[in-house]
Amino acid sequence: MVKTLNYILDGFGFLNLEDFKKSTFGFMLNEKILVGSSVIGGISAITDAIQNVFGVNHAFFTAYAVLILFEWLTGVLAAGKRGEQHSSRKLGRMLLKLAVYSIPIYVFNTFNKNLKFPSVVGFEIDPFAWLYYIVLVVIIWQLFVSLLENLSVLKFKYAKVLLKIINKKFYSELGLEDTEDD
Repeated sequence: MVKTLNYILDGFGFLNLEDFKKSTFGFMLNEKILVGSSVIGGISAITDAIQNVFGVNHAFFTAYAVLILFEWLTGVLAAGKRGEQHSSRKLGRMLLKLAVYSIPIYVFNTFNKNLKFPSVVGFEIDPFAWLYYIVLVVIIWQLFVSLLENLSVLKFKYAKVLLKIINKKFYSELGLEDTEDD
């Protein structure tokens, strides 16, 4: 096989397969360049996938991931402060929550991107765009409140104050009664 390939390459003016690779790819055969370009290509592919699947750019997704990780880490620390042991089940619970959060984001982003609603008096009425953004806000809100609750257990005094302010405003805007004592 190699003999046949070398014969064909000889017809194009190359000595052998090694001469062809060196002439065609030259400096790119360097391991550092191959690894670096693979990493850059992989990151680019991941950011494109995030944009297509979830409808957010990499900066938003990174902030979202940091919020999730910080919420989880403070949850583990808060559980330890309450005397609860950390178990692998807690990690499983977090992963299930992430899957549950990701599914509606994906679904409403897909609907939002692939359905075009007609304009009425110059306004496009797209319920899926509205639902997509509402789902994003609710999930981020829930993660942030959970983070504040964890920080409150860890005795960060401003977390408890901020949590009270948020809950008071939330309950008053929705006309609900706050039944918690603290």
